[in-house]
Order: sequence, then C-alpha cells, then structure tokens
Amino acid sequence: MDKKHDAGDVEAAKQAPPRRGGCVRRGLLGCRDFWTGVTVIPTFVMVLIGLLVFGLVMESHILAYLPEVAVLNGIEEEVCSPRVLNMSSIEYHSGHRYYAALKEMDPPKPLTFRGKHTELCKEDKRAKMKYGYCLPISGRKDTPFCTAGDRTDLLSVRSPKSVCYASVLHMLLVEVYEELKASGNTPLITFGSLLGAVRNGSMIPFTEDTDIGVVERIRTRTAVREALWKKGYHMFFLTIWRVCVAPTHPLAARLYDPEMPLAKNYAVPYVDLYKMKKRVDGGWDIQELQGSNGRLVPGDKMEPFSQVTINGMPFDTVHDPDFFLREAYGPNYMTPKQRMTPGVITKDLVKEMFKKLALRAKGGTP
Repeated sequence: MDKKHDAGDVEAAKQAPPRRGGCVRRGLLGCRDFWTGVTVIPTFVMVLIGLLVFGLVMESHILAYLPEVAVLNGIEEEVCSPRVLNMSSIEYHSGHRYYAALKEMDPPKPLTFRGKHTELCKEDKRAKMKYGYCLPISGRKDTPFCTAGDRTDLLSVRSPKSVCYASVLHMLLVEVYEELKASGNTPLITFGSLLGAVRNGSMIPFTEDTDIGVVERIRTRTAVREALWKKGYHMFFLTIWRVCVAPTHPLAARLYDPEMPLAKNYAVPYVDLYKMKKRVDGGWDIQELQGSNGRLVPGDKMEPFSQVTINGMPFDTVHDPDFFLREAYGPNYMTPKQRMTPGVITKDLVKEMFKKLALRAKGGTP
C-alpha cells in the first residue's frame, strides 16, 4: 500500500502545474540568451565596420602618394599628389617675422605631379635620387630684378617664373644654418655666401648654390637630416652633404615649375656643406678650397670667428674674410665676373668664335 501511495504521489507531482519560480527563471535565462545575441551581433558588426574604415583610410593614404593613371586627350599619363607639410605644425628656431607670416598664410595648395615628375611622390627613394628628388624650380638670376633676393619675397610669388634663385637660396641658407646651430654644430658662412655678404650684404643673384662650412663634422647628422626633412628640405650626399627644397615644402606649390625636367646635378637652388677641420699644428683644412697653400689656412686667419650680415641677419664666419676670399677667388674678388645668360649669343661672341675657328684651322691653339 505504501508503495502505491508513493507512485501516486510521483504521478501527481508530474501532472502538477509548474511552479511560478521556474517560469521566471526560464524567462530570465531566455532573456539572457536573447540579449547576449543582441549584444554580440552589433559588436561584431561594429568591428567589421571599423576594420573596413581603417582599410579604406590606409588605402587612401597609400594611394595618395602613388602614381595614378589619368587620361588627357586620349593619352594616358601617371598622376600623383605628394604629401605637403602644414606650416602651423612646424617648429622653427627663431621668432623672425618671416615664420609668423608663413604660419598665417592659407593652407598650402595640393600639388599634382604628372609623367616623370611622379617620381617626386616616392619619398622612400629620395636618398638614391639625390638631386632628382629636389623640387624643380626654374628661378631667375637677372639683375636688378633679383638683386638682394630675400626669403620674404617667396611669400608673395605670383608665378614660378618670377621666383629668384637668390630668394630661395636665402631661405635655404637661414634654415639650414639655424638647424645646424640648434643641433650643437658650428656652422660658418664661407665661399659664395661669404662673397655676397662682403660685397653688398646680400645673396649673389646669379648663382645656383650657397655655402656653409661646418667645423670638424656634422654632429648628430641623422637628427639634422630628419629635422630638415620635417621642415621640407632634402639633405643628401654627393661627394659632400647638400640640401635642397623638397616636394613636401610648405611653399612647394608657389615654387614648383611643372615645365622643368626632374632636377639634374647642380641645376636647382641648393646648399653645399663643407667640412672645416682644425689641424694639430693650428692650421685649418678647408674642404674644396684651392688656395695658395692648397686646402690649408693659417689658424690666425680662421679664429676667433667673426660675423657678417646677409639681408640684415648676422652669421658667423672666419676671422679674416678678406684673406679667405682672396685665397678662394683671387685678389679681384670684389668685382663680379660677367656671366652670359644661357642661350644668348651676341655679335662679339660670334666674332670671338670665328677667331678661334680660324686660329685652329691654321694649327694654332686658342
């Protein structure tokens, strides 16, 4: 009898309605599964969207500096836009009004390179390209238009054809000199830069380069190179270290001449950096100098350093500029040598050419 009673109780228990607490628990468990699914799905979707956006941004960043193919008049040509530095993010080493005016200018216009100029978008190849990575600048060297060229002239350039080499060289000279000073180096104005300073306190208008001597060697060269790169300058080595304007420079859109070919050696404005080393005997060895005693200059002609001004700005130089310039250019260094504009042929030049040809025909030497 007891066993039957137990069985009946079990059966009754099976047929009894479920308790309310069990329903609530199952409901909560069901809600948990539901909300877990609701949470996981959007999270998964957001991750996918994030990855997609990141991929598009990276692709756009890469493609912005890689050549594309454009069709113009049925002719395909490569096109690219280089990265251009923002003036407001560049830190300069002085509070000169030029830098203030530079930062107040409108954001630089994007450049477009076509054809062979798309090589200028390849920043990773700049070390091998050397002069080829310099921004193509046509530049003027005529006087009086380019007399006393100053970097402030570049703030109001109307076209690339009106750019003076002297103005670009002044910009290069000042910023490279300042960077060398800030990095613990000892830069000195030498050769052509010193010649212009002594003649009339300005840049020589008809030259392609400006010169800075560095005592001993360029310390922290990698840091100097990187600092100049962040300002829009390309520092490269070709027999000596040199610096030119890079395609990333904030003023590149004003200076760039699309009609110029990729820069060949020495065919753009640039800075030469010469090594100046003090010897044990007190004399100085000046790289590239061809004076009466070769590269050697007496110690008392070098130290203590003096100063000259270029466009009103002071620069350190050798102790005796007159002696140095006589050694470098001869006793008549104050008189500019007459230069012929390329492509210009005068009657006197034609006569001189005929005289030389006639002399050669007779077996003589011109």
